Amino acid sequence: MNYSNPELQLLQSIYKATEEGDSYASVSQRQLASSAGLSIGLTNILLKRFIERGWVKFLHIDGKKIKYALTPSGMEEIAMRAVEYFARAERNTELYRKKIDIFIEGIVRERYKALLLIGLSELDFLFDYACLRYKIGFYKNIKVFMREKDEQDSNWDGLVVVCADNFEDSEEMKGQVGIDIKQHMGIPKEIPLIRFSQILMNIAVKNTSS
Repeated sequence: MNYSNPELQLLQSIYKATEEGDSYASVSQRQLASSAGLSIGLTNILLKRFIERGWVKFLHIDGKKIKYALTPSGMEEIAMRAVEYFARAERNTELYRKKIDIFIEGIVRERYKALLLIGLSELDFLFDYACLRYKIGFYKNIKVFMREKDEQDSNWDGLVVVCADNFEDSEEMKGQVGIDIKQHMGIPKEIPLIRFSQILMNIAVKNTSS
């Protein structure tokens, strides 16, 4: 799941790259793309758009080398977009908090005792807080869960796994063709795994072993 705002990211990258005492940023498009987390192609398209809108100006140095700078209207655009972005993020956070709370309450009713979170680090504090409220274990590292399981000589019973929808596209799963997440993590097949999008749709987990 992607919460990014490419235009805002690139504008902020240009701003951060501006040298102290110089209104122009001496960076290549490749460097800007890397800083903003965007492809070079998208960065090129956005830079042209910014120049057309008067948010960015450029200066040719030594023939091919180009320096970029934000105009006053570009700075205003950053400020406006940042406020809008964080307002949306705050609204989303409240929605996610409520959905996660409903989900955790549901698995507690089903007598699950712990939750393992995979690939949702930006939301781990919401899951951690809800698990704390409902007094069930919370893990965001399977190695920690496995170590505690071995130390307590317990089994996998009572665990629910919550996974990011796009985890298969992550670096951790790169090259793992034909291997699902449970296989990759060494999680038994019978352990329930639910995607974050399913939590947003209020899909419940039923404990058939309780």
